[in-house]
Amino acid sequence: MHGIGEFAHMAKVSVRTLRHYDDIGLLEPARIEPSSGYRSYESVQLADLHRILALKDAGLSLTEIRVALDEDADTVVTMLRERLVESEAALDAERQRTDRLRARLKLMTGEHTMADQVAEPTTLDASIVVKPLEARGVAAAFETVADFEVDFAPIFGRLYPRIYGELGRLGIVPGSPTVAFYRPTDDGQLEIWAGVTIAADTTIDSDVITLVELPAADRAATLVHHGPMTTVDQSYLALDRWIGDAGEVAAGYSREIYHACPPNQDDWVTELQFVLA
Repeated sequence: MHGIGEFAHMAKVSVRTLRHYDDIGLLEPARIEPSSGYRSYESVQLADLHRILALKDAGLSLTEIRVALDEDADTVVTMLRERLVESEAALDAERQRTDRLRARLKLMTGEHTMADQVAEPTTLDASIVVKPLEARGVAAAFETVADFEVDFAPIFGRLYPRIYGELGRLGIVPGSPTVAFYRPTDDGQLEIWAGVTIAADTTIDSDVITLVELPAADRAATLVHHGPMTTVDQSYLALDRWIGDAGEVAAGYSREIYHACPPNQDDWVTELQFVLA
């Protein structure tokens, strides 16, 4: 459970925005403290907020978004197509927004042939949001593999216990969320990194883990994947298609932010991030 300030920070929106969305019935908090009225949100609601922000970015009003959230995918596609016609007639300053809308429509209507996708196009959550990323310090460890064609689960199953064990030995309190990121090697292989968020002023003296600063970014394409990592390829495919169709270019490999990892992997909430060039 996240307080309203933390949840707003995760999504890069204002607390005032979340309060307004609650007041108009667009996104209600998971819990409201009876005595104080303090709002709290669950990690899974980040996907709901992304959906609202994506539709808002497409130019729909909050009233239209309320309608869209209650309608089926075909109705939403119709609404978005109408908005696309309006966007194409707008000024050049709106061109980037139009490109993002076109990319979302292609994902939702299945205009691409995606032989390896496991869901129908209209069931694909294409709520992709472009937002800034803050710098993040993580205690991290990695393993080197040949390429992405490996089973990541046992690798992370080794890396995260190693990190947490070393943080405990050093007396460093781990933070949240956990992260993963990827780096190419000079000889064409791939480093798979696991990281645990730590306080900004932390120093690490260890041969087991290292302090890595994930730099801030002005713009990143982000998509919330809800469910086990065995199905994350579909979300990556959607994000990759969107980046290309929107005329954007990814600057390197992705970051994965694990907002919630309960025992039931169907309830996992993972944010996929590609920094944009």
